[in-house]
Amino acid sequence: MFYKDDWYAWSYDGVKLCHKPNLTAKFDVHLKQTIHTPVDDYYTELFRHATEIRDTIEGKFDLLFSGGIDSEIILRVYKDLGVPLNVYIFKYENNLNYKEYNQAIKVCDALNVPYKSIDFNLQKFFENDAYDIWTKCYASSSGWLPGMKMSEYLDNIPIMGETVPEWRKKEDGTWAFMLKERTKFWTMYQIAIGRKALTDWYGYTPKLILSHMELPRIDNLINNRIPGKLSTVSHKCIIHKDYWEDIDIRQKMTGFEGDMEPSLTSKPAYMIDFDNKYLKGQPPNPMFYYSKEEIKSLLCSY
Repeated sequence: MFYKDDWYAWSYDGVKLCHKPNLTAKFDVHLKQTIHTPVDDYYTELFRHATEIRDTIEGKFDLLFSGGIDSEIILRVYKDLGVPLNVYIFKYENNLNYKEYNQAIKVCDALNVPYKSIDFNLQKFFENDAYDIWTKCYASSSGWLPGMKMSEYLDNIPIMGETVPEWRKKEDGTWAFMLKERTKFWTMYQIAIGRKALTDWYGYTPKLILSHMELPRIDNLINNRIPGKLSTVSHKCIIHKDYWEDIDIRQKMTGFEGDMEPSLTSKPAYMIDFDNKYLKGQPPNPMFYYSKEEIKSLLCSY
């Protein structure tokens, strides 16, 4: 994974930028002040962000397009920039991901973006490959594992859109920006197999994070002007629809729910069995919380 000017790093048991060596290894984050000039508006920073990735990282990019809003925004930005991007959409057996799959096809057709559809047998993956992949990252949920295998189908630098900057309301009623171990599982796997990948596209530059928190909709949330909200996750479609009017407002999917309502347990039985056999009782993933003032002071020198 790449981070501009090494603004972000993580460690396990004090070893930086390594994959997770065991279930009990201690995860920590390390931030560095790399912002020395004012941050522009989110839309400007979004395109500057994508341009810097294009100009800095040598090679072609393959987008693993789930049909979710995170990867859709990446697709739209590169489309608007005119930057070539190979798009891959995976389809599970038994229509397990038909909602996201159909959404991905719909977006590509509407944007006139060519794509390649690939069939992926999820059950066979969990019977044959999932455990070996899990031992290279110790992900806290089976849901992370298929994407790791899918990236091996791609010839160039994989792009995986995890995740638009996230804020969450704490028990005391204040809001905090979150950095989480679990958003690094894809990265851990790519490190373990020695693969160059962009598994945290939104995290490449810290300016994108700071510009995101200045959005009026985010400002209203983190100042408790919108009652009943606990995180910014449900606002992702609405925020980006301000820039792309044709974005569909839709519920976040798990990608495995079929006709079930999406939830942590909206998975086929063999995935739940995998969770119960290998992941049950695993230590909780640490989360690091920062107020708006804290994250600005940690990243900005002006």
